[in-house]
Amino acid sequence: MANPIKEKIIKQIEEKFGKLVKVGNTQSLFYIPPIDVYIYFRYSAIQKKDTNKPYCFYGLRKEDIALMQGKKSFICFLSDDENQIFLVPFNTYEIYFSQTPPSIDGQYKANIYFKKQGTVLDFANMPKFSADGYLGLNSLFNITKINLKVPELDHYQLQSLIGSIGIIKGYKIWFPINDRERIDTKIIDNSKLIYQLPSFRKDIDDIISEIDVLWIDKSKLISLFEVEYSTPIYSGLLRFNDVLLSISGSNNFNIISNKERETKFGREINRPTFTQSKLNELVTFMNYENVYQWYHNLTGRYYGN
Repeated sequence: MANPIKEKIIKQIEEKFGKLVKVGNTQSLFYIPPIDVYIYFRYSAIQKKDTNKPYCFYGLRKEDIALMQGKKSFICFLSDDENQIFLVPFNTYEIYFSQTPPSIDGQYKANIYFKKQGTVLDFANMPKFSADGYLGLNSLFNITKINLKVPELDHYQLQSLIGSIGIIKGYKIWFPINDRERIDTKIIDNSKLIYQLPSFRKDIDDIISEIDVLWIDKSKLISLFEVEYSTPIYSGLLRFNDVLLSISGSNNFNIISNKERETKFGREINRPTFTQSKLNELVTFMNYENVYQWYHNLTGRYYGN
């Protein structure tokens, strides 16, 4: 049975670009000739058994993934909520598919988790990634302009963007004391900053205070972000691991770095020390473009030099 949401979107794409061409032995993979793009549609109803943890579950066929390799390709994750549509550039994750076998049924499994802190894209047996930069029909129907021109951002600008996103989401923000003079006050409301951290545990408080950005609700740690601009990714993961082992309920950790270090992140997060503590199940990776796109999606504004 044809999926009405997919059919509606295909019709809109064809109105913009012309007739789509089906690819392979599938009803889900299409080629858009005028812009030389492949788009792979996957659909899931939003699962709401636990209203605090809604998610979508997808299967991606090995044969379809193979047809997208080496091409300008996108995976379009659809749900029964038309406001929750994600257009994910396949080349960002292609290396992980090449290194990871599918499940026994010949499919790669993917989940999208909808959290107040941010939306997480989780391919089975691969690192987790932020999906917020890929949200929205605007990206889909302006596929030739999907990548915003991201300015060169320094460490403190990235901290400022993450802090601004947290404020929009309703949280108080902590920046390390030594970083505060460099935070961009044009996008940060100082009244939303915390100037003294709650005491979580004596032996961990100093470590927490040096984490690049914290989102806090009252005295609860909501999300933790390390901007690994030039420092080793491993150092940020060690700090997260200390927090995870010390503070009950800590479950949202994020590494921010450039695209070139995504593969390194994948290797580091799967070290035995992080798999045994289960940190590997709780950390997402965001590159600078993800952060910038997330900020733009929420505010409609551009930022940077």
